[in-house]
Amino acid sequence: MKKEMMRIMTIATGLFAAQGLRATNIDHISSHCQIKKREFYTHFESKEALIREIIAEWISKSGKHLRMIPSLSFNAVTELQSYFSFVEETLANLTPGIIAELQTYYTEQWLRLSYFRNTEIFPFVVRNLERGLSENVYRSNADKQLLARLYYYQVQAVYHDKYLLQEMHRLFIYGIVNHKGLQFI
Repeated sequence: MKKEMMRIMTIATGLFAAQGLRATNIDHISSHCQIKKREFYTHFESKEALIREIIAEWISKSGKHLRMIPSLSFNAVTELQSYFSFVEETLANLTPGIIAELQTYYTEQWLRLSYFRNTEIFPFVVRNLERGLSENVYRSNADKQLLARLYYYQVQAVYHDKYLLQEMHRLFIYGIVNHKGLQFI
């Protein structure tokens, strides 16, 4: 992806987080990027195309991260902690308003995010729980599917509050590790 496109996407993401998707128009984006409106159109055919590219980039980056974490992690506990850090950093720009606007006005992009969540994130959490059980660092009575769903719903409830999300992550990991796993926290 071109450097200028990435710069526009980064600036637009910040504007969307601050002002919302619908309240931010191409004039705002062009002005903040210090480019002419026609230059914007050389990179993106519309605001919808820009949003599509931002979502595609986020999904690509997140997918790479999910595939990379297991091989770089010492064990399931450190893998989950690394994933939690990534989630906290990534969700910083995802406000409740943006979620609502995606669901209402950019349904295709919302469906892409939902598909990614269901086909990549949920299975990642289940695989991590399986890894933790096989490494004997998670409680042996852990129900993988239930815990993965519980994690998903907890994130949905608190993603907009950084400190609440961090605390939820801390409580989740303390709830699944056994005595051996505690040493890795």
